[in-house]
Amino acid sequence: MNRRRRLEQMSNGYYNLGLSLAKERNLSSALNALSIALGLNKKNIDARNLYGLIQFEMGEETKALISWVISINIKSMNNLAQNYLQNLRNKSTYLEKSQEAISKYNKAVSQIRTVNYDMARMSLKQVVDIRPHFIKAMLALALLDIREGKAGEARKLLESVLLIDRFNAKAITYLDEMRPVSERKSGSVKLSVIGSPIKKEKEKPVEKNTSASMPVTEIYKNYSGMFTAVNVGIGLIVGACAMVFLYMPTMKVALNKAHNKEVVEISQKLSDAGISMEELKSENESLNDQVNKLNEINNTSTENMNYKLLQYVYLIGVIREYGAKNYTKAAEIFSNIDTNQLTDVDNGPGVSITGTFAEIAPKMRAEGPKLLTAVGDGLSKAGDYAGAIGYYDAALRIAPDYLQAKYNKALAYKTSGDVETANNLFTEIITAAPEDKIAKEAQRERGY
Repeated sequence: MNRRRRLEQMSNGYYNLGLSLAKERNLSSALNALSIALGLNKKNIDARNLYGLIQFEMGEETKALISWVISINIKSMNNLAQNYLQNLRNKSTYLEKSQEAISKYNKAVSQIRTVNYDMARMSLKQVVDIRPHFIKAMLALALLDIREGKAGEARKLLESVLLIDRFNAKAITYLDEMRPVSERKSGSVKLSVIGSPIKKEKEKPVEKNTSASMPVTEIYKNYSGMFTAVNVGIGLIVGACAMVFLYMPTMKVALNKAHNKEVVEISQKLSDAGISMEELKSENESLNDQVNKLNEINNTSTENMNYKLLQYVYLIGVIREYGAKNYTKAAEIFSNIDTNQLTDVDNGPGVSITGTFAEIAPKMRAEGPKLLTAVGDGLSKAGDYAGAIGYYDAALRIAPDYLQAKYNKALAYKTSGDVETANNLFTEIITAAPEDKIAKEAQRERGY
């Protein structure tokens, strides 16, 4: 008992350190401190929730979701993580954009592997436009800018990273490498055990972290029977994956230390030997290749796991809304699920994830498109055509052949002034079902 008490006290101490570092925008060091706190006490809910908030601020939405889902499985009542997840569920388009950013980032990594740097640079620019706080994408884009000789753009990106995470080791290293050899720090800035500098210059005030002040929403209700069993099954899956993600920050610290040591050694060699500019470029290219490999090792395998776990988060949302008989909201979340990612696991309670999904899916597919189309019609009448089109798209994701939703979507585009898109949709309807009543209406709207 005394030993456990000491571990809890030590965990709380590292949580307090992480909170202090986070307030100073020293996010990387805060993550390291919180990882230690969770290693000492995996049930430290405050540390786990703050860990998720910091990951969210750094553009790692899926890692934040994983942390909050684990937190809820440990403590389901009076847990702020419930509010954060509910807030995200209410913004389905935000999660869609996050998935798009991850997909483009993975595409860029693949393009770098095939030495297609120009296309990779375009993909990473799109990622940064979608998610301006996605630090890993910003660092990768900065490296490509350095390779192209665009030092100004690279420096701007790296300085943006430091506005988010004041002491990001990679950003500092890259900026240092861009300076002339005689001006480099050569390891003069020492890091503590956690990773924060021993001496810090006075900083200008930074903007408040909006991610850490997500609005409070109503706490979820408890459900029994099938829904409780499913949550247990999903908790087993997430719990297994959590071991990987709790280990990753420690591995990244070790990689960063090794990388910093290598940079110092290279800088010393350059100073002593006075090698030519061509040799310096060769050394920089070799260093960039090593950094890209480290980024690939840390990122590629985890992104697929993040996407898969996100589908279980969606499934939890569908189950909760379905159990509360809020079928419209359930259908909206259901439209985002990638069913190919849902798999069963060998677990004690014998819960079948795919079986539970199969019980809900027929009603969602039968009634969901109509419910979502009705919401879209209401928004269209109120003049919110963009919002209406979003609901029509959700209905079509569930039932791509639902002509009523496609016809109403075309009308919304036409009314909002986008006649070309509307005519394309009318043509699709006419081609798909020329004898249908809706096709006749589409012909009239199309003008023939």
